[in-house]
Amino acid sequence: MKPITVVGAGFSGLVTAYLLTKAGREVRVVEKKSRAGGLIRTIRTEHGLVETAANGILNSARVEAMCADIGVPLLQTKRDARKRFIFRGKPRQLPLNPLEALRIPFGVTANAMRLRPQPCETISEWGRRVVGKGATDYLLAPALGGIYAGDPERLSASLIFGSAKLPAHLQTYRPAKAKARGTVAPPQGMQQLIDGLRNCLETRGVEIAFESEVETNSSDPTIICLSASAASEYLRESAGEVAAQLARVEMLSLLTVTCFFDQEVTQLKGFGCLFPRDQGFRSRGVLFNDSIFEGRGPAHAETWIFGGALDGDIVNLSDDQIRETLLADRERFYGRTRAPLATHVTRWPHALPHYSVDLERTLSQVPAPPANLALVGNYLGRIGLAKILERAAYVGENVVKGWG
Repeated sequence: MKPITVVGAGFSGLVTAYLLTKAGREVRVVEKKSRAGGLIRTIRTEHGLVETAANGILNSARVEAMCADIGVPLLQTKRDARKRFIFRGKPRQLPLNPLEALRIPFGVTANAMRLRPQPCETISEWGRRVVGKGATDYLLAPALGGIYAGDPERLSASLIFGSAKLPAHLQTYRPAKAKARGTVAPPQGMQQLIDGLRNCLETRGVEIAFESEVETNSSDPTIICLSASAASEYLRESAGEVAAQLARVEMLSLLTVTCFFDQEVTQLKGFGCLFPRDQGFRSRGVLFNDSIFEGRGPAHAETWIFGGALDGDIVNLSDDQIRETLLADRERFYGRTRAPLATHVTRWPHALPHYSVDLERTLSQVPAPPANLALVGNYLGRIGLAKILERAAYVGENVVKGWG
């Protein structure tokens, strides 16, 4: 069998290489940067853990099996994390008034034959049609805006709910349910998962070539595990039409601030709180890290999330300006605040694909790459680490088998 080159050693590349080795294929991984993991990194500080990207992964049968195989244990969320809040005047678990809540079952019943989103229907359009304006503005839009960092007036309902009709070469599996439901994470943070994957690959004889380039017009079997923009650049010579479509994918900039406080400082117990746009916050939301998983302290830790489609320029502010913005939002949230013990700012310019109706149209027009190439990435109609893993599995079981 021909050896396979995996381009990129972020999460997409590592899990793709892992699944290929499980299937008995010879693999090598090529990475431009000096480390594996891409956006994912865990920083250990005297006050607690700082996650530069995802703080966990939505569990699935494949996630559980992979982590058991590579020897990475998984923590379930704490009991406090069952509480999730949306701010409407104050943090609320149900941010709707009685009439808005009653509108939901009536709207669902009235649209029983049309619950599936229409092609290129936005989240705001679908929500107002099915569950009403109140539930859309104070439940659906902040929840999905928090996950996707997008503009609800542009987010694609079909992509987000998984009903978009995509070309056959972009298909994927749906995650199967795990024994433990919900979000999970390694005890030492998400870096432990990256390190576990890398160690597993190296133990199996996989070469990971860091600070290296790979020939872009090679005829060798290759799986491209890069961002949409990087994949477009890679494919420019070998698959110009594919590259042109991927170059159209809008990428959003994000910024997170993890801050630590004394445990006695005012805090809310729960997974986190999201902020509808009319509530006066610049932040999209906040995660209460030490309420989600054990071992994230010893200090009280919060991660505030900024940026996305509606505020991408915030990444250009200085650290001092960002801290001022954070503390103003935190004072509004709690009614009072105190200076943090420490803050850690992470900027990700052009990091996340905008799951907009424009992306829906773009993906529907992406031609198949050359027969020796396949794509894995978070811009292909499914976002989230567990869904990237399913795309990697689909490619490994349905595309790679044709490579001999």
